[in-house]
Amino acid sequence: MLLAGLLPAAAARAQRVCPGYVVLANGDSLRGAVHLTSDFEQQQFVKFIPLHAASTKPLRLTDAEVVAYGYVRGPDTVRYRNCGPDLASAPVVLAVGQRAALFPISRLRLGALLRVLQAGRVQAYERYMPIRGGNSFFRDVLLRTGTGSFVGTYWWNFRPRAAEYFADCPALADDLRAGRYPPRALPLVVRRYNAWYSQSH
Repeated sequence: MLLAGLLPAAAARAQRVCPGYVVLANGDSLRGAVHLTSDFEQQQFVKFIPLHAASTKPLRLTDAEVVAYGYVRGPDTVRYRNCGPDLASAPVVLAVGQRAALFPISRLRLGALLRVLQAGRVQAYERYMPIRGGNSFFRDVLLRTGTGSFVGTYWWNFRPRAAEYFADCPALADDLRAGRYPPRALPLVVRRYNAWYSQSH
């Protein structure tokens, strides 16, 4: 990609600054570089250095200002999308010991910029949630069919719930019930489902 050659050599070596883009809420698209932060913070804001900017100090663009952003890291293009108010359909649940506890949404700033793991008929997004009482996080994969509600999968009894979600593809549902896919392979399951859906509809 052309932008890769425009990054300072030291930044490219550090792998904390990657060529990328942002799409702003006003419709403007900017090219430049994304300064990587933590998985949790990148849901809330993007640190962005526009191409030909007078300063190398990154702008801090929040999820209120950004519709989407992405960056190139190695062979991969990583994309984030602002899922906004639609995220209200996904429960906010935190781990407390061995139990699940609801966390008051008003006290939790999660951010709406979610990493896109798979696009298509069913979309898969990655969301990081803080664990109450500590500075650690757990990763939830949210599924969404079309423009429907988001479904969190962290607390799934994976085999039956995944088979139920993808029940309209019998071969995939059978493989899920048989345990041929572990929970960490959910993005691969979504990819297989989308390929099946595009061929059969």
